[in-house]
Amino acid sequence: MRSNNVLVTDLDGTLTKGGEDLVKPHTRETLLSIKSRGWTLVLATGRDRRYLMRRADLGGLFDAWVAEAGLSIYLPNTGTYRCFADDNWRITVKKLTTFPFVEEKENTVVFRFEYLDVIRVEIMRLGINAVLRDNKGTVILLPEGVNKAVGVKEALKLLNVDGSIVAIGDAKLDLELFEIATFKAAVANAEQSLKEKADYVASRENGEGVVEIIQAILPRIG
Repeated sequence: MRSNNVLVTDLDGTLTKGGEDLVKPHTRETLLSIKSRGWTLVLATGRDRRYLMRRADLGGLFDAWVAEAGLSIYLPNTGTYRCFADDNWRITVKKLTTFPFVEEKENTVVFRFEYLDVIRVEIMRLGINAVLRDNKGTVILLPEGVNKAVGVKEALKLLNVDGSIVAIGDAKLDLELFEIATFKAAVANAEQSLKEKADYVASRENGEGVVEIIQAILPRIG
């Protein structure tokens, strides 16, 4: 097991503004600079692997992708892939895509919070044992016991890495990351619940906030 400093960061609302906003060159350069110093970089996001593979701005940055809010793991350098859901979960959950407001992910589904009551009724009818996690108005279905922290810990095992973890996020979906982090940081646009748990809250939003956080922690962690 190698001992490395580890940076774990969310994507939408943290590295970027969200949507199709790309990682800015200055943010990318900052991430690559700490990677060159031996840091292990992990992306922990609600996006799925198929989407991330289409994003050229993410190429060469991360040692691991913890996708679908912890449901799956992908190591870009080796092609190693793990998923915490079985075929029965995927088949049953994707029956929810008969609703026009449900978006299909690789191993699960997401929908807007306003449809929560409708989906709860359907989940009970289908007998799906799932946790519904709100991510700034978008709800993702996860098997019980699965979250970003679980995915990160498994990703680090696959990478054979053990070390201090710096976690950066913006939403309640990142709270479990804070539980396993040595240093917890939130960008300026983060939800209040995350800011209250953070060791450091950036004065800037999104990628510029991530750069600020990295510059702040380097003298402390190296």
